[in-house]
Amino acid sequence: MADLRLKTTRLLLSWLVLRPRQSGSREEIAALLWSERDETQARQSLRQTIAVLRRALGAEGGEVLEVDRETLTFAPGAVQSDVALLLAVGADSAVEDLERAVARYRGEFLEGLSLRDPVGQQWLEARRAELRAMATRRFEWLLAAYERAGRHQDAEPVASRLIEIDPLVEAGHRALIRFHLAAGQRALAVRQYQRCRDILLRELGVEPADETKALLRGTAGPAPAQPDEAAIVREQPLGRTQQAHNLPRQMTSLVGRDREVEEVLARLSRYRLVTLTGPGGAGKTRMAVETGFRLAGSYADGIWLVELASIADPQLVGEALCGALGVPVAGDRAAVESAIAHLQQREVLLILDNCEHLVAASARLVEMLLGACPSVSILLTSRESLSVPGESLYRVPSLTYPARTEAIEPAVAGGYSAVQLFVDRAAAMIEGFALDDANAAAVASICKQVDGIPLAVELAVGRLKMMGPDWLAANLSASFLTLRRSSRAGPKHHQTLRAMLDWSYDLLAVEEQALLQRLAVFAGGCSLASAMRVAGGAPIAEDEVFDLLSSLVEKSLVAVDLTEAEPRYRLLETTRRYALDKQAETGEPGRQRQLADYLIERFTEASESWPRTPTLTWLGRYEPELDNVRASLEWAFGPEGEAGLGVQLATLSLRLWDELSLFRERARWSELAMQRIDDTAPAAIAARLHLSRTSNSAHGDSSGFSYAEQAVRLFRAADRPLDLGEALGRAGAALLTMATIGQSLPYLEDALKVLEPLGPTKPLASCLRSKGVAAYLGGDVMAARTLIGRSMAVCRSVGDSRGVASAQIALAEMDFISGEVASAIAGIQRMLGGADHNRRQATLGLANLASYLLSDGNAALARQAAGESLREARALGWPAAIVRAGEHLALVAALEGEAELAARLLGFTEAFYAKGSASREWTEQVTHQRLVTELSMRLSPARLGEAMAEGAGWSEAQAIAAASAIGHGPHPRR
Repeated sequence: MADLRLKTTRLLLSWLVLRPRQSGSREEIAALLWSERDETQARQSLRQTIAVLRRALGAEGGEVLEVDRETLTFAPGAVQSDVALLLAVGADSAVEDLERAVARYRGEFLEGLSLRDPVGQQWLEARRAELRAMATRRFEWLLAAYERAGRHQDAEPVASRLIEIDPLVEAGHRALIRFHLAAGQRALAVRQYQRCRDILLRELGVEPADETKALLRGTAGPAPAQPDEAAIVREQPLGRTQQAHNLPRQMTSLVGRDREVEEVLARLSRYRLVTLTGPGGAGKTRMAVETGFRLAGSYADGIWLVELASIADPQLVGEALCGALGVPVAGDRAAVESAIAHLQQREVLLILDNCEHLVAASARLVEMLLGACPSVSILLTSRESLSVPGESLYRVPSLTYPARTEAIEPAVAGGYSAVQLFVDRAAAMIEGFALDDANAAAVASICKQVDGIPLAVELAVGRLKMMGPDWLAANLSASFLTLRRSSRAGPKHHQTLRAMLDWSYDLLAVEEQALLQRLAVFAGGCSLASAMRVAGGAPIAEDEVFDLLSSLVEKSLVAVDLTEAEPRYRLLETTRRYALDKQAETGEPGRQRQLADYLIERFTEASESWPRTPTLTWLGRYEPELDNVRASLEWAFGPEGEAGLGVQLATLSLRLWDELSLFRERARWSELAMQRIDDTAPAAIAARLHLSRTSNSAHGDSSGFSYAEQAVRLFRAADRPLDLGEALGRAGAALLTMATIGQSLPYLEDALKVLEPLGPTKPLASCLRSKGVAAYLGGDVMAARTLIGRSMAVCRSVGDSRGVASAQIALAEMDFISGEVASAIAGIQRMLGGADHNRRQATLGLANLASYLLSDGNAALARQAAGESLREARALGWPAAIVRAGEHLALVAALEGEAELAARLLGFTEAFYAKGSASREWTEQVTHQRLVTELSMRLSPARLGEAMAEGAGWSEAQAIAAASAIGHGPHPRR
């Protein structure tokens, strides 16, 4: 099979295979893969990709792939496609043919591949959907054939796979229900029906089909419970769906762990917290991920992996959890509180991986989650237990290996799981490798010497490229035994892994050892360029880094990710920690300063390119450095660091925190930088630091005005016009309320004078949008539409997807102000259903949608939209958004006859706005005025005043509890 690592090569091959007669136009594929390049560049890129594809196809590549000036064509019969096999079967095909077709379906088309080019990505997503639907249909045909034949047991694995591909296909659920009923397992059948029903209600808002319901009729036992309609409405998403899991697809099979995984599954059915312990390299992470895949579809709201290996600061454990869940951290709320708010009403399995260096922080997190989130279960990996109540501890054993290896027969040796793993990996690497009489004793000896630890077995297999099993077995023992004896003082579970890594390390050349130690500074991996910059220096010449790095990859000490345009290299975490220890032992100087210098240079480039670079492209370039930035900032602001470097990096990484919605983390680093900066700092650095204390999206948040003014002064002194224009725009946005338009406009107009001559940029789009908001707050809707339209045009020209979503929100507001309520509803629903918005924008959009629906007379859907906005705002820790959603819900309450509750909520919102940290814009004014009118008709002035006074004394938590209960039963008064 061809080795196709470049994304464009894989896509070219797939495109051509799927074409009619496997032939296509060079012009068409060039436009598909490189739509953003000019014609000459696109054709040059295509020529290079064709050359790579031909090399990958081997010596006969020129005959297999026919190329002329206009077309590309595969020779007839030269390339076989799984798609052809799928197309060859129909609903009435023989069962054996359907089984072969289904077995050939290996999952998502070009799984894990993504493209920066929007046209290519759109084609890829369309083909994925098309082929997924085609495969799903074949699965359904096979299940129907099994049903006709009464082969329910054969249907079970096929149905499970179908549900993993598409949980909305009822045929898979029906097959599993039949399987359980045939086995006499009614309880499991009812549970499967409930899962099916929950998924359909949550994702589509529909009940299962009559055919599905009928399966449980006429059998003994209670009928499935039917939740109330209010719960269905409350949980129904608005234009958005959630991914089922974030588990990484594994490139190799899990060998010898079926019994252990079954034990973990059994424990998870009895306990909410299961901890996998064991030495490094025992395979705890791999077992946890495999367990997650086997439970896919069992948790209504998904299975989420939280990787903690690269987190050094215990304070960041909550941020890591929020990052895995896609919950932005913002405002004054702690990250853990945001995660709990998100998870309280959800059924999920969390997999917390590599907790051994964060035991205390992980224990606190787990106790808080289990105490506050009744439907959350946790599977955790660590080298030691957390020792918290309710923890089920499972020690992951080593793989089995023979006690006696001399003259062992292949059939006997092959019965041990460590030997099975060795043979599986060796056969994948060395063509024709098999366990036989000649090598069985040597392979068994190697597995015994490494104590059956999976990682050690795999590292040993990596040496087979240079030596045979006999030589490896003979030379492995002395190295391992000697090192084990010299390290008996350490914990036993460290001895085996350290011995294995020490041995691997001793086999390296001096230059390879030095590079391994230096690569340990990268908490988030590195590119070749960063490795050359940070890890170079005697005894390593800069031009030797690539060859040395390649050697470490070959020796399984460095992992490489080739799925992106630029390869990323990383040490396994156990290897990274080992390399740091060796660095201390050998006196090799740390490379933290070199990394900080490199990142400052890298993010200087990032900061300069951000205003004109498409958001997704920019994140693709710089997001991979996130963990390196964190580690570098921790070092710089630590006792052995250099605070001046930390100040520079904190200010330069501003855009990264903003684009990833890591607002709390941004605040942490900017606060530390504020404490360390002095009068000698260049004006541009001080200005960026002040800019980091402002918001580019919150109109009327006057708390950022003084920082924006300082940034204006400093950027003006530094002669940085683009940054000056952005700071002026943020100052104007901070002052922008209905009552202070006159104070805001001079800043916005000055900003436009600076920004417009510089051409299309993200700051220009933001400033135009703010000026459009000022226009519609002042009642000039026509001028506002023009300004918002200009803002959207600028956003599209520079690829500012978040700016596009903000413009969509503003245009819907224009429609609403103009009385075009239906257009406003349609516009905001398009925004929510699209891919341009972030969570903050979704929260605002849902609140606006609630106001539009109230004006349209649809209080039930308005309650749903405002309720979801309230939940999102609470998770974000965004007080102003909580108040907006709460006021919309207060109007719902008043319209439904709950006037006193509505009055108390009004008292709470009035007290909040009186503080001056936010203001009501047009949409909020409409709801507010209508609410006041409704309450004045329903309550006496005295009673209205009393209820409002009571609400004014509420805490935020009390207001949220009251607003959340509207329409769902009794309401708390305090």
